[in-house]
Amino acid sequence: MTQGSSSRVIAIGDIHGCFHALDTLVKVADLQPDDTLVCLGDLIDQGRESKEVLELLIELSTQCNLVAIRGNHEEMFLAALESDQAKESWMLFGGTSTVNSYHFGGDIDAVPPDHVEFIRSTVDFFETETHIFTHALYLPDEPPEVWPPHVLRWTLIEKPYPEPHMSGKTVVVGHTEQRSGEILDLGHLICLDTACYNYGWLTALDMTSGETWQASKWGQLKERPSEPMPVPVPKPPVAV
Repeated sequence: MTQGSSSRVIAIGDIHGCFHALDTLVKVADLQPDDTLVCLGDLIDQGRESKEVLELLIELSTQCNLVAIRGNHEEMFLAALESDQAKESWMLFGGTSTVNSYHFGGDIDAVPPDHVEFIRSTVDFFETETHIFTHALYLPDEPPEVWPPHVLRWTLIEKPYPEPHMSGKTVVVGHTEQRSGEILDLGHLICLDTACYNYGWLTALDMTSGETWQASKWGQLKERPSEPMPVPVPKPPVAV
């Protein structure tokens, strides 16, 4: 999925059912109709308010340009709809919290059809003139259209770090928890998963200005330094 320039592009890390954090960041960012909000996947599971998170995201999709990336937890949820074995695995890895947000002690059929369809509508990646957004990681020498599912949704950021992408664009991901609560910024690769459900922060980053906002799972806004995060300057594409 590709889009050109818009008013603002704001990326937000793994929400994991943390409604109060999401609600706080949406309000402080003051989203406008021309803004694009890119959610980097793992919208559900682990936290207690997956139902409320999906309700808010569906509402936001009518108020701005909302892009929801598919994370490994959305992948597990969709698999759980098709297989009892997959459902058992999903429930163990955070799905129980999601079900309980709809009906405590219930089953996956407690999730209403419009929420299921919203999760089905999630995309593998999103691309602008300067950035590529996906959930987990990327292949430096391949276009995003051919990145396999395990790279898109499951691969962790580990040393040696991947080389810059062939397009020269900065890749923005979640998935790999930064338990320090700080953004991982390698210049060509930025990770915004700052472990909100695990007593960290939910992080939003304005890709144009470099301004960041962070909120705890209880909705408390974190005080930030006055200096915005440096905005990477894209490099020219690598000739192939």
